[in-house]
Amino acid sequence: MLLLGAAGCAAIFPKGAYWRPYEGHLAPPPAERPAAPDAARTVPPAEKLAAERAALQDGITRRWSDEDFFDSARRMDAFAGRCVYSDAMEILVWCYVDPLSYRRLIGAGLMSLRAALENPKFRQRFPVAADTAKREQFAEALDILALKARAADPWLPFQASDWLAVAIEKNRAMLGVPDGAVVAEFLFGAMDILDPYTRFLTHDMNRQYDEQLEGAYTGIGAEIVTRDGRVFLKEIFAGGGAAKAGLKVGDEIVAVEGQSVAGLPRAEISRRMRGRPGTEVKVSVKPGGEGEPREVAIVRAVIRLPDVRDLQIVDADKRVGYLRLTVFNGRSEGELRRAIRDLAGRGAKRLILDLRDNPGGSLLDAVSVTGVFLSRGRVLTTRGRMLGATWDYDVPVFESPEWRGPLAVLINENTASASEVLAAALQRHGLAVLVGRRTFGKGAVQIVLGAGGGGVCVTIARVYDPKNECLEGRGVEPARVVEQPAKPAATVQEDLAVRAAIAAMDAATPARP
Repeated sequence: MLLLGAAGCAAIFPKGAYWRPYEGHLAPPPAERPAAPDAARTVPPAEKLAAERAALQDGITRRWSDEDFFDSARRMDAFAGRCVYSDAMEILVWCYVDPLSYRRLIGAGLMSLRAALENPKFRQRFPVAADTAKREQFAEALDILALKARAADPWLPFQASDWLAVAIEKNRAMLGVPDGAVVAEFLFGAMDILDPYTRFLTHDMNRQYDEQLEGAYTGIGAEIVTRDGRVFLKEIFAGGGAAKAGLKVGDEIVAVEGQSVAGLPRAEISRRMRGRPGTEVKVSVKPGGEGEPREVAIVRAVIRLPDVRDLQIVDADKRVGYLRLTVFNGRSEGELRRAIRDLAGRGAKRLILDLRDNPGGSLLDAVSVTGVFLSRGRVLTTRGRMLGATWDYDVPVFESPEWRGPLAVLINENTASASEVLAAALQRHGLAVLVGRRTFGKGAVQIVLGAGGGGVCVTIARVYDPKNECLEGRGVEPARVVEQPAKPAATVQEDLAVRAAIAAMDAATPARP
């Protein structure tokens, strides 16, 4: 994720993934799509409406399935909820990459609360919502409130929170679910209608962001990859729970805590295996991806990982060095420079930089890492509405390239955010040949701002490459396409993408300034 900065957030909703998993991307920037009327006054096609309703129900089920979330919502009072909601809506209206109105956000909150009344998990959590007469009375009141909200035009955040207050009062009079349940649906409902990256941040999510950027996390001590809906262990970290449990690279994970992970997004699977240090998670594993699964109890621990891994010479005859950059943080540039010097000292004259499955990190760190290869020039441009969101980023003046030889960069569908910025810059400046598959297409910048006792991770800008092409929803195309194998390669030398990269460097050496 591209992050310009972060602010600490306390635990209003303490942990978990309460929003729907992101399968899409931001819409194209306004200049690249026809103008549309206010979303609160439009009627979408039936197919789109059905899909939106299904996604809304999925998000509601997801958040109310979490015990900690439920407990926090049950204990939240109306005043605290209004403060959080007011701050969060102000952040969205002033900072979001595209113009937003309080009216639209209020409408989304009402719609989410209305949908929650029909959700089985919500009714299970709050038995009073199972009372048909009370539920229908409250639903009718929400429908009337939604009609009034469409005609309203609030300009200030406290005016937006007044609509939440009205909903809370009507709930108290007609239904009786906790005030926090109403606040939660107003808050998360507003986030759900925006891009996949704008979300209310919990204390646990803040911790995960910090861990990712710091190169540490609490989990089972293994890296996973997905192949055609199946999940395999790509790397086992020494000293972690997976290594102690005897798991090996190539083992397939079929379930976590008895719940199948088939077809789930990689980020969601990782989230399920993470948790507090010292806690235990049960994972069902097929050794080598074959046979009957066995259940393994793994103790979670804090794992600190280097940014640069798998440093090696993959072809001694052609003097090809290989390294894998797994994340972008404040240490990445220094680690990468040292690793390149190490490979050069071993005789490497060509280099393969592996950015596959790299989720990104800090935007500024992506710029500094680009300086390891590029001596001067544009790295990216960001464009947004808030002050400072529109900016051109060039290689720092005093940076000097560490590598000037032939370079191949490996990418795939999980190469995202800052790693896409690096790949696009190297490609556009003619410094590298890209090998693999089209990248994820996350060209959006987020910052984290405090909202009451929580925080909002809000998208403030889109990202454009040195040729002024937006990365969001498009990604970066490789020069040589390598199809995904059914299972991960046993060694780097056997990796089809690595072989293709060597062949690409044999065929042509990119021109350098």
